[in-house]
Amino acid sequence: MMNPSRRLAGLLLAASGAILAVCPVASHAAPPAPAVSGERLSLFSIDLASASVAQFQGAARAAGAKSQGRKGPAERFDVAALGIPAVKSLTVTYAGDRVMAAQYEVDYQNETLRKMLKSKYGNPSASRGTSDFAAEYVGDGSYVWRFPAGMQLVFKRPFFVSEPATLTYLNADLFAAVEGQAKGRDDRDAAEKAKAKSNVF
Repeated sequence: MMNPSRRLAGLLLAASGAILAVCPVASHAAPPAPAVSGERLSLFSIDLASASVAQFQGAARAAGAKSQGRKGPAERFDVAALGIPAVKSLTVTYAGDRVMAAQYEVDYQNETLRKMLKSKYGNPSASRGTSDFAAEYVGDGSYVWRFPAGMQLVFKRPFFVSEPATLTYLNADLFAAVEGQAKGRDDRDAAEKAKAKSNVF
């Protein structure tokens, strides 16, 4: 039977599988871009790096988001009442009592939203697409703002029009810690299995 803590780590990583695809946090090849000057990353007016799950859920409800249920570490919200241009839904992934990631699914046509983001945060500190983030047409790729406390805001525009864009509020430090714990357990399990097999030859 799978160890419960290992199973939870697996669920956390599975629920955040899409985040690996949109965020450069998993790649350490490039040096980190500067953080946005002194500003903490917040959503629904609360600091995401320090918010508990209950605090986040309360703030989301107060803002008008409606929970559509939770499956494992992931909770999906209906955000139609928020009136954010181009935003379709919100999926939040928790790790213990903390928010690891909050990801908006966004329509492919999202110029108004991009202009709002640029107005609030400036141009992304790292980009794998068009340099002018608020241009009428922006190239496919990932656009990243980095904040204190290991937080990132990542906008991804996919290559194919049939795929949704995403806007992800990510606790990159927490994600890396969960990923590291899961890998450590896998390595220990592999070592134990190898040791057990060594007794039969």
